[in-house]
Amino acid sequence: MASRSELQRQDVCGLRIDICSDFDRSELNYGPLLDGFVQHRAATDATYMSTLVPRDAEAVTLVTTATDTFVLFPEVLFPEALVSDVAPEAGGSDLFLARPAFSARHALGPDAVAHGWLYRNRRERTLVALFDASRIDGADLRALGALERHTRVHERLNALPASSSLHYHWCGYEEHCMRPFHHMKLGFDVRGIARLPPDLAADARLTRVLPCLLVASGDLPPPRIVAPRPR
Repeated sequence: MASRSELQRQDVCGLRIDICSDFDRSELNYGPLLDGFVQHRAATDATYMSTLVPRDAEAVTLVTTATDTFVLFPEVLFPEALVSDVAPEAGGSDLFLARPAFSARHALGPDAVAHGWLYRNRRERTLVALFDASRIDGADLRALGALERHTRVHERLNALPASSSLHYHWCGYEEHCMRPFHHMKLGFDVRGIARLPPDLAADARLTRVLPCLLVASGDLPPPRIVAPRPR
């Protein structure tokens, strides 16, 4: 039986692409969600741009050209079971033609590179939810800060209809990511927090953030141990 990850990849990916002369894949890869964690500290980390990680989400990049939208997975091989016509070889391609429902040219322009999550929501519907971009409509955004890059994505995607398979994915300051499920209606189960790279250098990575340890505006102090009353 196919896993959730395999099913959502089947939904978004069409033909596997081995050769594409329109762009250099090595310069477009956003990088995977790192396995390690960093601890949030209120005094220094409150204003990092961060986002919520949906359950079973995978980092994915959408690349648009004048005619097509491509799906690029970071440093992984596509499972052989998902490709019926051509079996992947060792070190094979991680680039695929997107299925029509995930076309992004109408929203991002014909020369765009955007980054987000591929996941299935609570209704088992596969979505690509974007929160960052290296390029939109031909404009290079890599020199901008994380907040400005995210703002550009919001401007393009926030008005898309709810029926779209392409979505805008909320980001905020890290201090606001710690308890958003108490006041936000989310269509997915939250499985963590990820910090956006401050700039899109060649080794840009999404970093997992440990749950918040906050009391008021400071970090969680050591626990106060009270001796039991004498009986």
